[in-house]
Amino acid sequence: MYSRRIVLLIAILIVISIILASLSIMALFVPRANAWATSITQIDRLHALGFDGSDVTIGIVDSGAEIEHQEFDTPSFVAWNDLINQNSDFYDDDDHGTHLAGIIISKGSFQGLFSGINMHGIASESKVIVVKSIPRNQYLYGGGNDSTIADGIRFCIENGADIILLSMGMSPDEVNFIENNETTNMINQAIEQGIFVVVPAGNDGQDDDGDVNFPAILDTVISVGAISRSNAISSFSSKGHQYPSTQNPNKKPELVAPGEAIMSTRIEGAYGEISGTSQAAAFVAGIIALLLDAYPEYKHNGEENQNETTIRLFKEVFANTAKKIGNLQGNNDEYSHDDFYGYGLIQAFDAYSELAKY
Repeated sequence: MYSRRIVLLIAILIVISIILASLSIMALFVPRANAWATSITQIDRLHALGFDGSDVTIGIVDSGAEIEHQEFDTPSFVAWNDLINQNSDFYDDDDHGTHLAGIIISKGSFQGLFSGINMHGIASESKVIVVKSIPRNQYLYGGGNDSTIADGIRFCIENGADIILLSMGMSPDEVNFIENNETTNMINQAIEQGIFVVVPAGNDGQDDDGDVNFPAILDTVISVGAISRSNAISSFSSKGHQYPSTQNPNKKPELVAPGEAIMSTRIEGAYGEISGTSQAAAFVAGIIALLLDAYPEYKHNGEENQNETTIRLFKEVFANTAKKIGNLQGNNDEYSHDDFYGYGLIQAFDAYSELAKY
């Protein structure tokens, strides 16, 4: 009787081994999604060193997340708050939040490979806090309201976020109280605790009002524009306009990252490409997670975190190590800045190497 059980156990282990081997072989023949993007940002070089965002927590304040998607491990999602419909269960009625989550923490799945999609998140072992603060079909900041966004940021702070990704924005001309509104105050509280706040520059580049959106305009956040495969600025990426008071390393936008035709997870178990500065901001948030994995002492509760001083240190490192592309080509000044390209294309490995000097 025991011998039969042993034979059965061996057979099961053989089958599992064959399946795992088949997956590994299949992964070699299915091109990795967004490989061009992880290459030009040097994310692949940090992956090669073994960094995957372990023990880093990212707050995504957006449209929600469909955590049952085959690319996700549900334990990766550690907290949820629905500020729109007050549902107790995770969901996403608009794709956007699920797409950003997939960019950062997708694991790679059997179903995906058979569909020809080989996903691998930037910081696949990070934990995620999800806040639904945007109603369906309303990506703009105005789709929610000031107190809703502020409550989402507060929830992320209270639940231990190291990084907060805010994927909404509106024209600064429409915000008459930037310095005193609840969102600004909560962002300032996050920064004062050494929590990174990453915000898309905005998608009004084709009808630009002369500045990145709010809250990307705020000095201490990291504002991100979008580029294409060819390193050209995306036509939709918002232009910066520098006020006299804006000093290095806070000129807007600070960085650009891949934001065109980014493949990721969508609701109902689907996959698809979306373009936007939100996708570019997700790349930057994921890179920061890798860096905090490499240097956990800089996490918001780490022994070397000096609150806003730490945020500034990282921003200076990003500015000094960014690849000078587009209008910045040929300019060797470490703080050279362009109103579209910012300080340049974020370089994950170079930032990692620079941080080692501190």
